[in-house]
Amino acid sequence: MGSNHTRHPEGQSDALVQVKSAQTNTNADAREYEAEVIALKTQISHYRMAFDNISQGVCLFDGSRKLVFCNDRYAELYRLTPDQVRPGTPLQDIIEARCAVGTSPVSPEEYLRLVAEISASGTPTSRLTELPDGRLIHISNQSMPGGGWVSTHEDVTEITTARALASERISLQLLIDLVPDYLWVKDVEGRFVVVNRALATDTHYARTSDMIGTSDAQLHAPKIAKEFRAIEVEIMRSGIPMVDREELVTDAAGAKKWISSTKVPLRNDRNEVIGLVGIARDITARRLASVLQAGQIKILEEIVADAPLEDILDQVVLLAESQSVGLFCSILLLDADGVTLRRGAAPSVSEPFLGATKEIRVGPYNASCGAAAHRREMVVVSDILSDPLWNEYRQVASVHGFRSCWSTPIISRQGDVLGTFAMYSRSVREPVKVEYQLIEFAAHLAKIAIERARATAA
Repeated sequence: MGSNHTRHPEGQSDALVQVKSAQTNTNADAREYEAEVIALKTQISHYRMAFDNISQGVCLFDGSRKLVFCNDRYAELYRLTPDQVRPGTPLQDIIEARCAVGTSPVSPEEYLRLVAEISASGTPTSRLTELPDGRLIHISNQSMPGGGWVSTHEDVTEITTARALASERISLQLLIDLVPDYLWVKDVEGRFVVVNRALATDTHYARTSDMIGTSDAQLHAPKIAKEFRAIEVEIMRSGIPMVDREELVTDAAGAKKWISSTKVPLRNDRNEVIGLVGIARDITARRLASVLQAGQIKILEEIVADAPLEDILDQVVLLAESQSVGLFCSILLLDADGVTLRRGAAPSVSEPFLGATKEIRVGPYNASCGAAAHRREMVVVSDILSDPLWNEYRQVASVHGFRSCWSTPIISRQGDVLGTFAMYSRSVREPVKVEYQLIEFAAHLAKIAIERARATAA
């Protein structure tokens, strides 16, 4: 009899072969599935590692408000344990846990209400939230298809504080730069930490920031800087402020000015002295005006008292020189011959120069004084070395360092030339407005003195 089953070389039936083949395929599928699972787990592990190493807290909730995923930073931000942020944990439980540790700004009910509004809008949102412990958290929410949302949480406390401080400092700088007086803050070592524009400009710094870290040693002559430091140390030690102290300041270049200074100790919230606040006003013009007024009164009193003309004219010259740094003044008197100008007063001009230029004659090209007496008007020579008026006297002026000379005639009430008043400068320049006024003022005083002396002699 024949058989319906095919016999294989190994003696196995078709059914058995089919079963074994099916098992082989199943094993292959299982191995492939297992490989896919391993690859997926590896990928998830990589994603997890990436999320756990970013600075923001990240969390994902499904449509039923249960946690799907969150990274370690999210738990750290809100001081939650791993058990409190396991996948599947309801949002309400997480917020209750946050309330318990003091990291939720609102109650769970209020938080859920806000979440409902965000979910209903369907648009991305972001907000800045202040936690009960003072930290500022920036939260961004994005709805997910099919319900749920993903959020990022970032602690921006330091960034926001830094921006606020920077903004405050900029605002403060803009404010103090509007103050025309000098204003500054120093630390306990005497270094500038805040400076306004008036002080920076006056001390020849392009920007206020360029002065930060400097001290009086870079601004003033050594003696003055040392005196200022001693005063400020005593103010910080005693806690007693210095109010409206008038000080003569000499800067590093040798220029002098008068300032009125107020300095008070700066204290922190523990009442410790941490520096010094100062404000000062340039009162040079006021001081000069006071000196000028007092000098004028004194000279007029001596004129009335018939003091010697030479002494009075010396005082006129010295008074004029006290009003402008770096100027040397002289008065020449016209002789009876009507053409010769001789020395009347020049206490600060060297005798060799006066001797070399004695008996200047009135004439159109006889230096500044001879030309002023000839023209009967002020003559301004800004550069002695190039002006033809000084051809005969250029060498002697150069030897003594004079580069410019401005002279005005002294004219009596009757219109007669009595002499000249002149100012010499060691720099090439013309007089400024206040110096024009000073020349006229000194010439007027000299006229009064000369006319009084002549009237007395007559």
